[in-house]
Amino acid sequence: MPDKSKYLDIFLKEAEEHLAALQKGLLILERNPETPALIHDLLRSAHTLKGSARMLGFDGISAIAHKMEDLLLGMEEGRKAPDTGNIDLLLQGSDTIARITGALARGEESPVDLEKFLTAFERGECQVYAVKELPKPEEALGDTIRAKVKTLDSVVNLIGEMIISRKRFEEKVSYLKGLCQSADTPLPVDSLQEFQRGLEADVLYLDYLIQELHGEAIALRMLPLSTITEGFTRMVRDQAKAQGKEVKLEVVGGTIEVDRVLLEILKPMLLHILTNAVDHGIEPPDERLSRGKPSQGTVRITARHEGSSVRIDIRDDGRGMDPERIKQAALRKGVIEKEEAELLRGNEALYLVLRPGFSTSEIVTDLSGRGVGMEVVEKNLEKVKGNLLLKSEVGSFSEITLHLPLTLSVIEALMISCCGECYALPLTYVQETIKIRDEDITTVGGKEVISLRGATIPLVSLSTLLGLPEKKTLLESGKIAAAVLKLRDQSLACAIDTNHGSSEIVVKGLGGQLKSVEYVSGATILGDGAPALILNVPDIFANAEGVGTVGFRKAFAESEAARLKGNILVVDDSITTRTMERSILIAHGYQVEVAISGEDALGKVAVARFDLVVSDIEMPGMDGFELTKKLRAMDEYREVPVVIVSSRSRDEDKRRAIEAGAQAYIVKGSFDQGALLDTVEALIG
Repeated sequence: MPDKSKYLDIFLKEAEEHLAALQKGLLILERNPETPALIHDLLRSAHTLKGSARMLGFDGISAIAHKMEDLLLGMEEGRKAPDTGNIDLLLQGSDTIARITGALARGEESPVDLEKFLTAFERGECQVYAVKELPKPEEALGDTIRAKVKTLDSVVNLIGEMIISRKRFEEKVSYLKGLCQSADTPLPVDSLQEFQRGLEADVLYLDYLIQELHGEAIALRMLPLSTITEGFTRMVRDQAKAQGKEVKLEVVGGTIEVDRVLLEILKPMLLHILTNAVDHGIEPPDERLSRGKPSQGTVRITARHEGSSVRIDIRDDGRGMDPERIKQAALRKGVIEKEEAELLRGNEALYLVLRPGFSTSEIVTDLSGRGVGMEVVEKNLEKVKGNLLLKSEVGSFSEITLHLPLTLSVIEALMISCCGECYALPLTYVQETIKIRDEDITTVGGKEVISLRGATIPLVSLSTLLGLPEKKTLLESGKIAAAVLKLRDQSLACAIDTNHGSSEIVVKGLGGQLKSVEYVSGATILGDGAPALILNVPDIFANAEGVGTVGFRKAFAESEAARLKGNILVVDDSITTRTMERSILIAHGYQVEVAISGEDALGKVAVARFDLVVSDIEMPGMDGFELTKKLRAMDEYREVPVVIVSSRSRDEDKRRAIEAGAQAYIVKGSFDQGALLDTVEALIG
């Protein structure tokens, strides 16, 4: 007898493939019994499995596969019918072999009484126990995956190219060291420019290699959705049979590839949703017929790509979810209070099924009624930064839509800033970005809201939510930048300081010490090497209710008052002077824009209207005298006051300023804020 241990792993993998083929084929045969070619394929799988088991001395597996082979041969020859009873027997045989191979993989004794099973199989009396053997949510996909040789070759070649690229960088570092050591010797500009161009080319090539290698590595982690859905057809069939129902499962888009880590998390979600569809959604055959429906119900999983995300719809043609019944069940179980129930409108009550402890089933069974199913879906969605939508029509259908990232290691995110800090919002939660005007904001129940295409959406300050200093930032256009976030059927407008646009980011974990920090789900590294936190959008929604009035109407009012008081342009090449003058004027209610040169100032006045200009004289390029003359030559600035603030105190300079068209002249040496403010107030009020 051969040494089993040497070939056990190979056999177990082969057995897994044959059992999967048998189960899938038998379920197809049950729906399409007139397919002799399929019967022949099933017969071949059983025969091959029998032979492999016999070679390694696994007599129990060989004996069961032999019985299955005999039954399939009878079907092929027309002596046996491919009816539900015989399909059940063959599925039972497949399940029993799977139990034995599972025990072999764990190094345990077989849990099957072989003689008893074979006798029952021969009589056609096997008791179906498959419902108790449903795929468990915690089942892993395995630590190994199959990869195409072509993909592995590509990865190896890319690593080789990166090694070569590293050599180039080492040579350039060596060259740079030589430059530093001979710093006393002037270097020709041509040599430096050539070195710069070479370095830039190498950086670009290295970036290309990294992108390619990352893409190939991600591809190795991608698996088709069918990896987890293939077992669902059997599960749905057996669950339905246990309840006296007729249900078929259809999977559309099973070839779509998803990160295997995401599949691990997605599997229990789909299991719970399918269980609910069979148990709560699909009606018994007589009830369906009385409603004019076919006796067999349908559950359909449809998957497709949407940008950098994958969308999965799970729809059944059953009795639908009744919002009123759900609301009453939630009240009975204490999931919600009467006050909250009265505020729920339309399909809002559907989302109560996601609350902990909720169930509409009156009987707790092995399949449902335990009040944990959909809560598991909600929790797992938060882990993968996914979103969920519910739709239903009583008596017609129920549909659950999952929006998920394709991979968990790299995601698309909206990059924003609040109070000088950069943050990332996963795009699966971002509905859109907008700019809010004063007239868009109203107050409802003491809280500010906006109207967006007829919908009323709460408005909150993201800075306030995150505990950052209060800051109501208006854009130069006089509007507020905001990101409209979506979670289930809810929307929330979050005011931000700056919208940096969307970007692909690498997700980094926070470690054990920080994993429970509120509002934060991870981190990423920006292009300049600085870290940025990835915000937890469900936390933002959970806490937005308690923020209260954020005062944006007041910010608009203050901005308008400043605009009415005067809009001033400060022109100076000194950052200290610019900053000081700007602060003084803003503190006294003026709106202030700054320019660093005469040319910069002309660019500003071309796109905005200013009531007064404060300018230095000595600046690179165009000086203050020339700037004043050019302003006076413009129709719209012929009468606009110009105040010169300069360190020059000669009468000649003051005379030139007045001749150029300035209304006032302040000497920096004797500068005080009172003199500036008095002058500005005298000129524009």
